[in-house]
Formats: sequence, structure tokens, C-alpha cells
Amino acid sequence: MNNDLEFDFLVKKMAAEHQPQLPSPDVIWWRAQILKKQAEKQRIERPVTMMRMAAVFFLLLLVGLWVSKAASMRDALARLSAFPFVPLLFAGAVMGLVVMVLMWWTTSKA
Repeated sequence: MNNDLEFDFLVKKMAAEHQPQLPSPDVIWWRAQILKKQAEKQRIERPVTMMRMAAVFFLLLLVGLWVSKAASMRDALARLSAFPFVPLLFAGAVMGLVVMVLMWWTTSKA
């Protein structure tokens, strides 16, 4: 019981003696610079993050379509064998559209 009273007295004494101080201007400036750099980093990394999300979405969509329509996809690719780059161009166009929509969506929310 005596320890509790001593502890309470010590805490009250420390609270009474405490003098709050503002940080120095150098510390405030340094913290502001760190926050500014973090904000710039997030702004710069946003398009890369959107590209990654779009790529994952596109790949999942492509795999889902491939699995659900495997026979139709084989027939379509067999017909396009004379033009081997058409499926890649189509995939790139779809991926580009998805990226543009995702970037527009995120910038309109911010």
C-alpha cells in the first residue's frame, strides 16, 4: 500500500513540474520535409499501382475466359493463325482501356 501512495505522489509531482515546449523550428521543418517527400512518393507511385491492379485484373479475366470458353478460344486462335499478333494487340488494347478507366476513377476520387 505504501508503494502505491509513493507512486501516486511521484506521478503528481512529475505532472506538476512538467513544462510543455514546442519543438524547435528545425525539427518542425524536418518533419514537414519528410511529410512532403512521402506525399510526393505516393503521388508518383499511384500510376504504377494502378497498372499493377489493372494487370492483375486483366490476367484474372483472361484466365477466367480461357477456362470457361476453352474450345471457342482454340477455334478463334486457330482462325487467327495467319495474323499471330492480333490476340496480343487485342489484349494490349483491353489492358490499356482498363488502366485508363482505373486512373480516371482514382483521380476523380482524390
